[in-house]
Amino acid sequence: MSLGAGEIEAVVRELAPLTGARVEAVRVHAERALTLELFGRGGPALLLLSAEPDVTRLHVARTRPPRPPEPFPFQAVLRRELEGARVVAIESLPGDRVVALALAASHGPLRLVGELTGRHGNLFLLGGDGIIRASAGRNLSQRRRLVAGEPYVAPAPPPSPRPERPRFTPDPSAPFPLSAAIEAHYAALEEERRVAEGRRRLREPVRAGVARAARALEKLFDEAARVPAAEADRRVADLLKANLRAVKRGAREVTLTEWTEEGPREVRVAIDPALTPQANMERFYRRYRRIADSAARVVARTAEVRDREAALRALLAEIDAAPLEELPRLEREARRLGAGPRLQPQPRPGGLADRARAREEALPYRSFRSATGAAILVGRGAAENDRLTLRVARGNDLWLHARGIPGAHVVVRLEKGQGPDQDTLLDAAHLAVHFSDARGAPQADVAYTRAKYVRKPKGVAPGAVTYSQEKVLLLRTEPGRIERLLAEEEAAEA
Repeated sequence: MSLGAGEIEAVVRELAPLTGARVEAVRVHAERALTLELFGRGGPALLLLSAEPDVTRLHVARTRPPRPPEPFPFQAVLRRELEGARVVAIESLPGDRVVALALAASHGPLRLVGELTGRHGNLFLLGGDGIIRASAGRNLSQRRRLVAGEPYVAPAPPPSPRPERPRFTPDPSAPFPLSAAIEAHYAALEEERRVAEGRRRLREPVRAGVARAARALEKLFDEAARVPAAEADRRVADLLKANLRAVKRGAREVTLTEWTEEGPREVRVAIDPALTPQANMERFYRRYRRIADSAARVVARTAEVRDREAALRALLAEIDAAPLEELPRLEREARRLGAGPRLQPQPRPGGLADRARAREEALPYRSFRSATGAAILVGRGAAENDRLTLRVARGNDLWLHARGIPGAHVVVRLEKGQGPDQDTLLDAAHLAVHFSDARGAPQADVAYTRAKYVRKPKGVAPGAVTYSQEKVLLLRTEPGRIERLLAEEEAAEA
């Protein structure tokens, strides 16, 4: 809750000794909150003026609020105009939550006005003519035009104020007793806000991680359900093997006799007329082996995803009850589980050069895991493809691209001397097609080679490369496979 009009008047009376003090420094800590470092007859003092929602206040502070990630524009204006000025007076508007600091600068008189009116509060810098030179936040008043270049108009006088019950017990040991009590009260509120914000910042990506794990389990269950169907493919392949002479090339269907414990029965099998009987048999065997070979890996991957989901749910419970000092540890745990909050680049003074540096430092790829746990990296764009292929990828890593089609570079992390297993190759190929202009096509060619055989000729466009010693995979896309991969996309970490 913000300070009331009576409380502001009491603080203003307490601040009378600051009259004549010199402004040594100005720091804006939030959009509508600042501190003035003053030096006067009584020595140094730190004056805090805040129009932030729910914590609007004025008092002398013993501790400076934390520095914001990026300087606010209002700070540059105030430093230019106020540093070196002297405080002439500190006044409050009778019966209202408006305070004004009159200052004498070398270039003329100034006024720093704080409308400490809760959610609609704001800070204004006025010239000696009463014209607004700058404001901390945008104009929130619908009745007054409070913008730079316009005369400042004070709010309408409030109705007769209600009597205020005293909330603060002055600290007699402090140089500014009432300010010390107010600071202690709001320090607790600010910590509550930081705890709530810190928990929210962690909670959202962890919840998203739980949801991703649940979707991944659904896809893994679907893959596990395909194992019984694979047995049917093996049975059909055995029948074709035993009856190859009876299968005519070009037929779309063949009726075969299967001997069972109950006796013989006829089985109708749909085959590909474009393939030979031998090739049709091998197709059924190949499909059976692919699913059967992945069954054990699906079981292992299911156990891994279940463990991660359980760990994330336990982490959520910890976050909901964690004090402020525990949040960094929980954030590290969230990142270890692939569900950390998105890292915001820390801007530095310097404008375009620093924004370019921040882009340079951002990860150029999205991260996925194959069904067998191999890391698969997918470039985010043309320039990012170059960074992924030429800077991130190691020589032995597998490199893939949708053949002859614009799209993302895909890199599979491999140890020296290691080759990709069949599931990892298919997963990476699906991602190469999905993140290309062939997305949604029933089949596409995917070229793959080792990253050491990929080169970028001079002068070519971003993302354009040449490669050698490649192999080409004719990929028949499986929607379920790409859905599983997308559901398990890993959170990016810088």
